[in-house]
Amino acid sequence: MPVPIWAGHYIGLPFQGHGRDRSGLDCWGLVRLVMAEQFNIALPSHTHEYQRTTQAEKISALIEREAQKWKIIPAGRELCGDVIVLRVRGKPMHVGMVLGDQQMLHIEQGIDSVIERYSGPHWAERVAGFYRYKSFYGDSPEGFFEDDSN
Repeated sequence: MPVPIWAGHYIGLPFQGHGRDRSGLDCWGLVRLVMAEQFNIALPSHTHEYQRTTQAEKISALIEREAQKWKIIPAGRELCGDVIVLRVRGKPMHVGMVLGDQQMLHIEQGIDSVIERYSGPHWAERVAGFYRYKSFYGDSPEGFFEDDSN
């Protein structure tokens, strides 16, 4: 699945801890912005649950709690709009948006938002899992993002 054209509108956005709009975003803020603008889904802000993006224990616990609201997607079945969770310093504490062709949109402190291959050498061993927002699927097991490859 090729990267969607709309993804280009999110490249180069600046990093800001607790950022939730185009003037500055952290990794959850970027996922939240894309979900709202491209999929019309409002996700919670969670800014009150951590003070800094480097708080590994708090962010890891937050991701684990939030993940319970999402459907786990087996590696290789992820689709555009799914969220990728990545380990940093051994903890699941970074998220990005799956775009297709094993590429993700993400942002980190010191790096503006970018499209990067999650199967590449920097991220491949850090992938903790893929998740699909539960409202994306209804009666269909694949749901909102129908996979025509079956």
